[in-house]
Amino acid sequence: MTVLRGAERVGGGAQGLVPGRLAPRAPGTRHRAPGHPWLRGRFARFDPLVIVACAVAAAVYVLHGFDGVLSRDLGVYMYAGQQVADGVAPYVGILNRAGPLAHLLPGVGVAAGRWVGVDDVLGARVLFMLLSVACVGAAYVLGRDLFRSRPAGLATAATLLCFDGFIRYATYGPREKTAMVLFLLCALVAVAHRRWATAGCFIALATLTWQPALLAGLAAAVTAALLAPAGTRLRALARIALGGLAPTVLTVGVYVALGELRTFLDDFLLINLQYTHQSSLLGRFGKTWGVLRDAYGWSLWVFFVGAVALLVLAAVAVLRRSRRHDERVAAVAGTGVALVAGLVWSMTAFNSWPDAFVLLPGAAVGVGGLAAVLGRLSRTWISLPLVLAWVAVATAAAFAYSTGERDQTLLHQRADVAAVMDLLPPGSRILSVDAPQPLVLTGQTNASQFQVFSGGLTAYLENTWPGGRLGYGRWVAEQAPTVIAMGDAGGPGWLDPLLAESYTRVGRSPGWTWAISDRVPLADREAIRAALARD
Repeated sequence: MTVLRGAERVGGGAQGLVPGRLAPRAPGTRHRAPGHPWLRGRFARFDPLVIVACAVAAAVYVLHGFDGVLSRDLGVYMYAGQQVADGVAPYVGILNRAGPLAHLLPGVGVAAGRWVGVDDVLGARVLFMLLSVACVGAAYVLGRDLFRSRPAGLATAATLLCFDGFIRYATYGPREKTAMVLFLLCALVAVAHRRWATAGCFIALATLTWQPALLAGLAAAVTAALLAPAGTRLRALARIALGGLAPTVLTVGVYVALGELRTFLDDFLLINLQYTHQSSLLGRFGKTWGVLRDAYGWSLWVFFVGAVALLVLAAVAVLRRSRRHDERVAAVAGTGVALVAGLVWSMTAFNSWPDAFVLLPGAAVGVGGLAAVLGRLSRTWISLPLVLAWVAVATAAAFAYSTGERDQTLLHQRADVAAVMDLLPPGSRILSVDAPQPLVLTGQTNASQFQVFSGGLTAYLENTWPGGRLGYGRWVAEQAPTVIAMGDAGGPGWLDPLLAESYTRVGRSPGWTWAISDRVPLADREAIRAALARD
């Protein structure tokens, strides 16, 4: 029984699914949409499975809930988004090493949430859930277009959907790497269609969100451009460059207009190049493996299968590419090189499991490629049920994780903040030292753009603040905040003299420690201690 015909046929023939085995289209012509001939008319560009993939992803993510813990890193992006929503440019409100879009996008969610009357955290998390849904839809389109197969597209989307860590940050963000994945997927789709300027634009957007994405995105686009027909390669490279320059120049121009160009250059480039020293993936492999296993669970093995499959498919695509230069061959090869570039970066710098997000699109495409190969090598009645079975298993696993690993720590954090603020004098101010969460939950603004002091930021403080770390400690004393919120480590050493002289540690909340000024009456401090101890 033949379920899908023509370019989408799952079994045999000249239109098989292995790159290099497909009849290439002539340069300059457009793809016909895969499917039956009656779909190629008025509705040729509409694929209902995109809507299906997005709807299933939305159901998975909504069931996960929005009350997951607000960690320090998530608090950084959440606070940055609040600052943007208040009219403060990215980087100006809080020092950070990621790209400016990592601040701007949460700000859009916060502003939208305020407009409809919802909490800031919920507004940002709903926006990032929608970005995650769009990632699954884009993964479907990428797999479908690379292999001219809707089953391959479904396998690609289902694979991205089943990655546990990706589900976690779909609604427990905002995290910059979620948006980076979307931009990277869009860049790969553009490469698959030889939309070079569009690819360059999305690569720049991914880089302006998380800088290491430049390596993966540029590797994919340049590889595909170099595999393009002779005589078009330089033009393709030029268009990639021009497309990338557009958002980059716009971003720089905005900072010039605001008089904050130095701030942008320091946060986006200087801190990363001069002050940041990161561990490699292999440098602490035992610990990293444990972290990855805890974050991704069984889906970590799916990642490995997909990554290996993509590398093999990319090699075969290059070896078998025809003289007519089927653009899908170049795109598959480019996607494989992007995966290699991401792995190379990880060997140089790998902080924790979210850094693996840059590798997820490639692994998902690899599984989609396996579905395409299965369709090429077997009959429809064998291959299609097997592919749909994988889609069902991956989707069921995603639902199981979403409902079984729900976290409501944010409710605990909100209750602690409310209890402490109710017991403090009116107008009490909080200062964050590695703990932006209380600022986020109270809507307060920190007295300094410095909040995070790890990852080279303490060295940057030492070289840029008058008197270095000790000078910053004296400045904090002069501000005399009512509360100092400190991270899990309990505060850096340069803060110890101030804490010993003028503050009392009264307890912990999930993710930070409370230190209350001795100016607050002892009875109130003890009441706060008791309130936190009841948790």
